[in-house]
Amino acid sequence: MIYLDTGCLLKLYYPEPESAAVAELVADVAIALVALHELELSNALELKLFRKEAKPEQVRAVRDFVEADVRAGKLYRPALPWENVLSDSEQLARRYTRRIGCRSLDILHCSAARMLAAQSFVTTDGRQRRLAKAIGLDCPTI
Repeated sequence: MIYLDTGCLLKLYYPEPESAAVAELVADVAIALVALHELELSNALELKLFRKEAKPEQVRAVRDFVEADVRAGKLYRPALPWENVLSDSEQLARRYTRRIGCRSLDILHCSAARMLAAQSFVTTDGRQRRLAKAIGLDCPTI
């Protein structure tokens, strides 16, 4: 199982820079889909509507594609102990934020990936990549 930050997950379903590179990295691999992804993905799509970057039918299509991939097993909803993720994230914040400049959501994603023992963690965010590597996650370059 591979873990994508939400920006990379969105790139799989909505054309953006690096979409092709992300799709190539995750071909034939199960992708974790956790509650944090679902919230951020939903919000990102709504922001695309707000900014008039997408049409309602495009957003509906993205949501349909995501659900189809859940049903097909491409996106996997693993059980995740959120209390443990939050506790771990606080420890990561205290240890790394002053050196790396991590944002809370970046830390939560890295912690979730670590808790799930993801094979790799995919992000296009430099600071998040530095944190992921610092805590032992494999981070392929996009």
